[in-house]
Amino acid sequence: MEDRPPSLIPETHSSPTSLDAEIVKVRQQIQNLASHRTALTAALLSSPSSQKLVARAKAQPKPSPHISTFENRMKEQEHQNVQNLCRMCAGGTMFIGRDPDPNAVDEGRIIGVRIEVFNRRTRTFRDPYYLLLNRPHPGSSSLCIHRHTIPQRVPIQHLVAKYLSSSNPSDSKSSESQNVTRLVRVLRRELISYHLRQEAIVALGEQKPLGADGGQPNTFKEVRAVDAEDRDLRIEWEDEIDGRIVVDNNGNLEKAVVANCERFRSREKNGI
Repeated sequence: MEDRPPSLIPETHSSPTSLDAEIVKVRQQIQNLASHRTALTAALLSSPSSQKLVARAKAQPKPSPHISTFENRMKEQEHQNVQNLCRMCAGGTMFIGRDPDPNAVDEGRIIGVRIEVFNRRTRTFRDPYYLLLNRPHPGSSSLCIHRHTIPQRVPIQHLVAKYLSSSNPSDSKSSESQNVTRLVRVLRRELISYHLRQEAIVALGEQKPLGADGGQPNTFKEVRAVDAEDRDLRIEWEDEIDGRIVVDNNGNLEKAVVANCERFRSREKNGI
């Protein structure tokens, strides 16, 4: 028989669970590196030193053909910086629109609100949320919800009942009891709180806690919310330990309970 050369690829005995965890880890590293590259690129294009170098290069008798490309990138970045500044300073903006439906009330006139929320993990803005208001009662300036893109876990109906309620919607002065500005402000606060809790769930699932006896690192089998507002979270470890935690509006830990068949532990903390 012909002797075969030994394989140069080492044999691996990793379980599917460990391979999945390694894939998730590599993907997270790629995402972090891409975010870091984007931040460095934005800082370079926005730097005053870069602008001086470009101006000096353009003044040369024969400037490089890449200067115009770099200058266009700098203008795009400047436009993006202005847009980001406006989105950060004005978290909620209003606009006037029209419903294309020919049978829409009030001749299709609507008042729109655009709400911005920043993602701390990716350092980018999320897709904006929209709240559309109209006046369905003839002869009245009372506003009502027409359409919206608010997540179901945000209590928008409760906020509408509180800030857009009117005892007599048909009254021409009923809008005086409504407070749209306050509604938008509180609604944006609720959206930010909702996403902070979502980010806390994701961050918690990526952690590697210690085992039952504080020894070898253990992994979470499941991390999920068990209530409608993502405040009460259930955690299950690989070694069958169950835990429940309560997070506040900022995504910080308020209370934690960890238990299994052998012992029961409870503790309270002021933040993660």
